[in-house]
Amino acid sequence: MYETVMAKYKDDILRDLKELVAIESVAVPDCPIEGYPFGYQSAEAIDFMLSLGRKMGLATENSDNFACHVQLGEGKANDYVGVLAHVDVVPVGDGWATDPLVLTEQDGYLYGRGVADDKGAAMIALYCLKAMKDNGVPLKRPVRCIFGGGEEIGMDDMGHYFAKHPLPTYAFTPDADYPACNCEKGILHLQFSGRTDPAIASVQGGSAINCVADQCTVTVRCDDATAKAICDTVAKYGATAAYTSNDSGKEIRVKGVSAHAMCPEKGVNAIDSLLSALSENGLLGDSSAERFFADCLCGGLSGEKIGVDCADETSGQLTMNVGTLSCENGASTLGISTLGVDIRYPATLDSAPMIQKMTRTAALSGVEMTVTSDSKPLYVPADHPLIKTLGECYTEITGQPMKPMAMGGGTYARALGGRGVAFGPVFPDAKPSNLHMPNENLSVEELMRHAEICYRAMCRLAQLDA
Repeated sequence: MYETVMAKYKDDILRDLKELVAIESVAVPDCPIEGYPFGYQSAEAIDFMLSLGRKMGLATENSDNFACHVQLGEGKANDYVGVLAHVDVVPVGDGWATDPLVLTEQDGYLYGRGVADDKGAAMIALYCLKAMKDNGVPLKRPVRCIFGGGEEIGMDDMGHYFAKHPLPTYAFTPDADYPACNCEKGILHLQFSGRTDPAIASVQGGSAINCVADQCTVTVRCDDATAKAICDTVAKYGATAAYTSNDSGKEIRVKGVSAHAMCPEKGVNAIDSLLSALSENGLLGDSSAERFFADCLCGGLSGEKIGVDCADETSGQLTMNVGTLSCENGASTLGISTLGVDIRYPATLDSAPMIQKMTRTAALSGVEMTVTSDSKPLYVPADHPLIKTLGECYTEITGQPMKPMAMGGGTYARALGGRGVAFGPVFPDAKPSNLHMPNENLSVEELMRHAEICYRAMCRLAQLDA
């Protein structure tokens, strides 16, 4: 049995985590409020972490509400250990068994939005810094916890932070699974826009591009029999639907199940289900955007419907997720519908040929494709001193050897120029933590076991030769 260091901080960690979870820190893209790049609530979460750091007697800095850091020790500006976590979250969504903004413990598990992604790990990192201070751990370089406020909407927070600060010498982000993830797929965010089908008066679906859409509402110009047939077809895809009548037609509301975009097969996509049902019931004309969406994107979880399915040995299969759908001026046949798509592509492959192929295919149907972001893959060799050190800490606590892995998720590690990887906090064979889904959770026991690993890793990297 390993010697515990972090157990005595458990009650304080859970107390402060409860306050952090209560902040509905959904980052707002393109927020127009000066000084609040991701909105008030993201900034509130950043300020909360800073206030805790100050109470612990640690050095703090707010980087314009994009991010902040809390630091132990002093040294050269370009030589420090970084632990990166984010305090923004995806929207709460529906289907929770508990209040998602109230940290709730049931049968040894903590429930609440952000508890696993990534507020629990953020709080652990901060308390590991406090434990290092309390225990007088010797440092060759400072250790800095960096907390971002916009990870879920593109990671511009780290772009801003590292424009003002040098990269760390060694770093990790506890925002994934154990063991260390030394390979992350590339992430493409795309928008497909085209003429709204004349049968559609309005449509709105999904909450974030990196989540499987758990809801979609459309108003269709059709009769009751057709609306009922559409609802029945939706059920074939695992979603549920119901309709009511209004002045514009039949309003059909579809409910699915959210999931992280890196594993779309774990959810039930409301947008996919609805557009497929509209197509199958003859509602969509050949030249509409919705017809292209249904034929070439919806349900093609590996990109096979638009011809970009591929895989590699390092990171596996490409995944595709339809995240958002909206219609501008949808009451007119001149309306424009826009579909947001998230693609996670293999780490050893180039995105350019995929982009070219999808652009050409969309154009043939009168649909315009725009690349809103292309986050390139990450790969750090398994024999790198960082990976070896993290592996030692993992093995000492778990008794298990560490074999680095690949994943489809995107973390702050890809902002670190090969100096950092994702590391924890979710253990292999753990109960599903429901990232980006209802009932997000994390085991109390595993959270505290992660704390022991995190503490050792921070101490060890602070003493490692550069």
